Amino acid sequence: MTSTKQKIRKQLTLDQIRLSPLNVRRTPREQEDTSALEELILQQGLRVPIEVHQMRGSKGTWGAFAGRRRYYAIGRLIERGDMAADAPVEVIDHVGYSDAELIEMSITENLPRVDMEDHELFAGVARAAALGHDVAQITQALGQPDEARVAKWIRLGRLAKPVFDAFVAKQIDIDQARAYAATEDNALQEAVFDRLGRFAPARQIRAALKIGDATSRRHLMFVGEAIYRAAGGRYELDLFAETADDRGRVVDEGLLEKLVEEKLATVRDQVRATCNRPDLRFIAEPPKHGGLVDSVLAVTPQKQGAHLKVGDGVVAHIDIDGAGEPVVSYWWESRKAKFGKDKPKEATPVSTGPIGNAIADPYQAKPRADAAIRREEGLSQDATFALRAMRKAILRAALVADAEAGGAEGLDYLVFAQARMLLDIRRPANVGMHAISTPHDVGVSFDAQELARGMTKDMPAHRALGDAIALITRQRWFTEPDVARGYSLYRAADEVMKRVTAALVAGMALERSLAADGYQMPIHDVVAHHVGADRDDQVRRRWWAPSVDFVDFFPKDQRAALADPFVDRATAANWPKLKSADLTTAVVAALTRDGSKGASWIHPLLRFTAPDAPAGAELKEAAE
Repeated sequence: MTSTKQKIRKQLTLDQIRLSPLNVRRTPREQEDTSALEELILQQGLRVPIEVHQMRGSKGTWGAFAGRRRYYAIGRLIERGDMAADAPVEVIDHVGYSDAELIEMSITENLPRVDMEDHELFAGVARAAALGHDVAQITQALGQPDEARVAKWIRLGRLAKPVFDAFVAKQIDIDQARAYAATEDNALQEAVFDRLGRFAPARQIRAALKIGDATSRRHLMFVGEAIYRAAGGRYELDLFAETADDRGRVVDEGLLEKLVEEKLATVRDQVRATCNRPDLRFIAEPPKHGGLVDSVLAVTPQKQGAHLKVGDGVVAHIDIDGAGEPVVSYWWESRKAKFGKDKPKEATPVSTGPIGNAIADPYQAKPRADAAIRREEGLSQDATFALRAMRKAILRAALVADAEAGGAEGLDYLVFAQARMLLDIRRPANVGMHAISTPHDVGVSFDAQELARGMTKDMPAHRALGDAIALITRQRWFTEPDVARGYSLYRAADEVMKRVTAALVAGMALERSLAADGYQMPIHDVVAHHVGADRDDQVRRRWWAPSVDFVDFFPKDQRAALADPFVDRATAANWPKLKSADLTTAVVAALTRDGSKGASWIHPLLRFTAPDAPAGAELKEAAE
């Protein structure tokens, strides 16, 4: 083959032509309707030649890298006898062109066509890149104005095979594909896809890939990015992030942790010198009691000359804060170290019989509930967990609002629930609340908890809770170092403040629930009714609104169904044609538009229902 590039117009017969492996289109022949094109060729002939190249290792066969539908149409005409098998076919033979260039021409020929699938484009540019063309060359060859856009196409074309196959089969959408393409690590993509399946939203996928991981970001700031890179560390940016500042991935986690430990060793030496305690021991996490940090053992060292005074039996813990700065705290090593022989006696342990089992696993019907919700709503188990967290946040905020208005529902519920759980050891009592000392979220995946935290942090309910917590933690009874004096100050505190505190504690102990069989807790509906959380308009006005991330939980067809009752038929009919991100935007707009019926809608799984009121005789008996 000559090295001079030529385009030679000539005639071949169809039996001399094959579909080229360099043709980016992949639609099977049986799925391609060419009837209109066949009629046009019969009437006017082949107006646009098929573009071909000589097949490697064959002197008499040419590959069609552009003109696949024309090739199919002529083949069908010959099969039906409407065209002679030896009829001449106009072609343009490309001589001296590389495979990468032929692929790029195939893409260019098909880009304007509405029936070209995204996956065909992505696979094509990735193959051109694999054959040696860089982003700049491919961008120029395709006539594209934006190299960054082409770089994203290449990254999507290089997805791990199971992920790419799922995208081709429309089992995942473009937003999910972009989330996986946030990293070039195919092995990591495949492992996360195997674990999360095809229903995980983009946010959850990025979290599982550790894109923008908060811990890694803190550790990188602590060590210093320049030091990490100088040691050979790699940092991979998410090409699809709106801002790249906090959306990267630390590739060499082991190296980063080694550098963190080396710098922590220096910090430990500095702390020991500050305390004049060469033997000061450091612990991995603060001491716990009953599954929670044991605040009784916290120590505030006093300054003595140039040093901090830290006595025997005290240990230190170093945390790295959000700015990458080391934060040192001091703790008694154990209750025995602090109290010695005068250590207070522990309370009698609560029975771990039926009640303990009910607390540890309050949802006997949970597997059936997850299956039903997946079938009816299209939600993954982690998404279900996050929705339960959102519903719980609504009820928490409602309890606080009731207390701020002078109500005592939080206090009444807290006292009743704790009494039933901790004192009635004869039978299990699922009262929709954890025992205060029971750790939450036993057996729940880290990914599910991260997803729930991400989804609830922007809720108005979450902000209302934050305001209440900030108010409480500023009170004298809370900041008083002497616990006994602090309790006396609390007893003398304003009654509204005490009710807000009780309501907040009740809210912190709430179980997660949903309005679905297996997750339904009738007592939550009763409490919600008394604090106004069973009114959709009240919930929408104060505590929750559908967001882009919330709507993205759902598959495309379920997404459209959410807002279908609130738009006209013409608008709803157009939604199946929208891309995933555009559909989400349209649905959120329909559900948040001022003055529309959608503006007071909440998802049925989040809704609380007003219960049947007890009969008058029951109320009288309870009062007596």
